[in-house]
Amino acid sequence: MKRVDLKLDVGGAREAPAGQLELAATVFAPDLAPSNDRPIVVFALAGGGYARGYFDMRFAGHEGYSQAEHHAARGVLLISLDPLGVGSSSLPDLTQISFLSLASTYDRAVRTLADRIRTGSLLPGLPALPRALMIGIGQSMGGCITILTQAHHRSFDAIAPLGYSAIHTMLPQRTEHARRRAAEAHQFTSNAALAADTIAKSSAQIADFTYPFHWEDVPPDILAADMEGGYPMRRTVPPFGSKTIPTCAVRMMSAGIVKAEAASITVPVFIGVGERDVCPDPHAEPSAYSGSRDITLLIVPRMAHMHNFAGTRQRLWDRMLQWSACIGQDRATGR
Repeated sequence: MKRVDLKLDVGGAREAPAGQLELAATVFAPDLAPSNDRPIVVFALAGGGYARGYFDMRFAGHEGYSQAEHHAARGVLLISLDPLGVGSSSLPDLTQISFLSLASTYDRAVRTLADRIRTGSLLPGLPALPRALMIGIGQSMGGCITILTQAHHRSFDAIAPLGYSAIHTMLPQRTEHARRRAAEAHQFTSNAALAADTIAKSSAQIADFTYPFHWEDVPPDILAADMEGGYPMRRTVPPFGSKTIPTCAVRMMSAGIVKAEAASITVPVFIGVGERDVCPDPHAEPSAYSGSRDITLLIVPRMAHMHNFAGTRQRLWDRMLQWSACIGQDRATGR
């Protein structure tokens, strides 16, 4: 697998803060160039408090935690990115980043990368892939940004929101009282004024982040690597984490906040959630994408919200690859 880090100029994108802006990306390319008629390219965004390294996690004494490596071994090109205000991307005033600016800057980065992929100018040795299928996946906050980007810019041939509800994202808790308190802490309208400490104050109302994020079989050392430095306001940042989160992310957990955007999406949609996740009624989720005629729902057993830490993570990865391949076959045959 070839691994290359890039910075992409996204300054001047619609609704974006003024000044020079860049998004950080990492390209994970198969050692052998894709040979099928519709090669698959996956653009991936992680959740709040996480960065693009979430898709290439490595832990001493453990194998198989890199989704990028898993995909590349099967001929799929994966590109993970940090959204505006996250990880190694530009960090303007976090309160000035909006849903629209997250979508427009991400779309600009995706289109730049897609053009380079189609013309063969992305990486040395990677040939032109003019018929590549562009898939956008996103976990949690990344799923919301993917929905917003597709709705406003039609950036992808298909999307996979993972661990995000287009109806009402709600963190599961051990008690009903704690669940209601968590839900009430994240009810914001799209035009509500947000202070710099909004995320910290809202998150302080969450009784437990470990229970919703990690199934009980996650190895203790991996659990510690993720959670011991604090979440969501990280005191120390693991290689797959981000110390910053755009303030508007707190709105992403409000009921119906992306209702119109989800309904406007017409491309195929893959909804992936864990057995214990943020979609209170997973079987209702397809109804949010009323404009799409091709909707897949997968509920993965023994998986909590942070999917790539779960012991059953490869079941999710493989099903997404199968889904992507089917879409590619449909496009190749004109169906």
